[in-house]
Amino acid sequence: MQEGIGRNKKERAVNTWRAAGYDSIELHRGASITMEYARHWHEELYLCAVVDGGGDLDCRGRSYPTPPGTLVLLPSGEVHANRKRECSFRCMFIEFAALQKAVEQSREQAVPTINFRSELIHNARTMTIFLRLHRALESPGSKLFRDSAAMRLFERLVSRHSAASIASTRDGNEDFAVNRTKKYLEEHYAEQISLHDLARLTRLSPYYLHRSFCRKVGMPPHAYQVQVRVNRARSFLRRGRSISDAACAAGFVDQSHFTRQFKRFTGVTPGRYLRLEQECTRRSDPHALTWSG
Repeated sequence: MQEGIGRNKKERAVNTWRAAGYDSIELHRGASITMEYARHWHEELYLCAVVDGGGDLDCRGRSYPTPPGTLVLLPSGEVHANRKRECSFRCMFIEFAALQKAVEQSREQAVPTINFRSELIHNARTMTIFLRLHRALESPGSKLFRDSAAMRLFERLVSRHSAASIASTRDGNEDFAVNRTKKYLEEHYAEQISLHDLARLTRLSPYYLHRSFCRKVGMPPHAYQVQVRVNRARSFLRRGRSISDAACAAGFVDQSHFTRQFKRFTGVTPGRYLRLEQECTRRSDPHALTWSG
């Protein structure tokens, strides 16, 4: 399924892909696209974040400008046309049945009616949640982070941008489930773990576990896993392992991702940390040579 049956005014590439394990979501990304799209509709729920440039959306007899910071939401079957002018954007096409199933599994309750409304969303928080998932599905990464990002977007779309009525989950004593999750993440830090794996482990819904973990620990499960990985990597570096070996042993998918996360949690790059550790070791060794001059 392609969004546009349109006339190219300027030849630019629009990248399209599906991430492994998320077959119900098709993703598009374009940079500096100028194009007119004929009137059409989508079978899926359509979301398009305008990152730069702009355009117009023609829908229900009116034309609406779509400047940067706009998130277009159109339910399946909504006939529309649009124009992009030097527009950089990220689109997502979500199969409705898969979205409803995910929300019901997370909430552990039936959601009989989810009627989305066509709208231009100018909410910074919704845009941030959308872009976080889109970028997470662009390249290999943490399954736990992707699951959490997908769940947060689905929940926000249904709770803030649909007519669905969802009862709040009853709070209870989640200490055992949260502590068990922490222990599991600490023991299996290098493994690809999904939110559904943790939900099965604790016998809670993914949504309930995620919310309880955030409230009691102060960060989501995927961030806790990254922190554990960084701690393990620091230990490996102190024991003399190379940066690449430490990254791999701690469960990071590549060295650049490892470097970003390591600096985010420690304030220094792995290379800088290793040099500082080596300097401390030399200073504490009474037999180490001291150079001057």
